[in-house]
Amino acid sequence: MPTYRLDLSYDGSGFHGYAIQPDVRTVQGDLEAALERIVGEVRTQVAGRTDAGVHAAGQVVSFDHDAELDVVRLARSLNSLLGPEIAVLYAAEVGAGFDARRDAVTRRYRYEILNRSVPDPFRRGVTWHVHHALDVGRMHEGAQLFVGEQDFSAFCRDDDGKSRKRYVLDAFWKREDDIVVFEIEANAFCHQMVRSLVAMCVEVGKGNRSVEDVARAMQSGDRNLASGAAPPQGLKLMGVSYEGDRWHP
Repeated sequence: MPTYRLDLSYDGSGFHGYAIQPDVRTVQGDLEAALERIVGEVRTQVAGRTDAGVHAAGQVVSFDHDAELDVVRLARSLNSLLGPEIAVLYAAEVGAGFDARRDAVTRRYRYEILNRSVPDPFRRGVTWHVHHALDVGRMHEGAQLFVGEQDFSAFCRDDDGKSRKRYVLDAFWKREDDIVVFEIEANAFCHQMVRSLVAMCVEVGKGNRSVEDVARAMQSGDRNLASGAAPPQGLKLMGVSYEGDRWHP
């Protein structure tokens, strides 16, 4: 049975996250409803389940279908039904058995903070406005504690007994004019992990917490030592990588 890959971008503002939930609008719900109109009922797999209000620039979805599909026509038809909030950037038939979630090697997220005294109405849906001046150097120092294989229990909302160990390839803070940016790439993320790391680093940047506090939270695994979670609108899934790009012709 052929397997198909879709690369998506979406504005998460109007959705209650990616995954289907009863009685609310979700990205998966809209996507699968559009697919059903075009090719019949299918069930998608997704590389990363984004929360309500979180955006994506490079989400990856896969599904199986028992017919050969014209992927150019498929992408065009989906965009006519889903736009402008969801866009299909790429569609392809890939190797049978490809699973967007299971076969993903890394995911990369970006978080943007508008760091100035005056809010910006035009960027309020894609940034977190923090008017307090932030020490980006100290925030970056704290983020270096995330790199490598670490236990992120203090920064995960999940409580299902599963391991919270994740391997972080890269994590850094930088300033781009009045935007303070956090980027992180890891093999996987637990629920609200990125937003919790952002919130902790912002407290460090404000001077309310220290880099040593970050280390203590990491070592203890105690969520009470963290600083909650940053709001969702500043977060964006930037991309997903697969081994050797074997699934992306």
